[in-house]
Amino acid sequence: MELKYIVPDKEKTFGAMNFLGYNRDRFQYDRVNNRRTDILEARVYNLGSSGQGGQIEVTIPGDVELKELDFNEPVELVNPMITSSAQANGNFATVRWTVTADDIVPLKSRSANTGSNSASKTLNPSGDDKK
Repeated sequence: MELKYIVPDKEKTFGAMNFLGYNRDRFQYDRVNNRRTDILEARVYNLGSSGQGGQIEVTIPGDVELKELDFNEPVELVNPMITSSAQANGNFATVRWTVTADDIVPLKSRSANTGSNSASKTLNPSGDDKK
């Protein structure tokens, strides 16, 4: 069995996440001509993670629109995956963990979409629930 990626438990792995900003664009690389192309492959964002105790980089596909969120705004990842790669250095290896996701969404928009049952209830002006 080959392990391709890890699907984390968002709450346990990342905890509360805050948007820290846009980091960089990643472009496709033309291996035949040995140079970078102008085709956008992905965007990388910085998020603060209480579960990781600091800043993490999250890679989002290039076809998702640029995120212009407020600094320190609470966010959530859509379908996060963790992949790893290793590079051998003599008797040692360097392992790089990469977090990718389908999108980054603000928590307030997620709660607005799900709605609240309490908003649909009507209260009696007198405060009691007599029928």
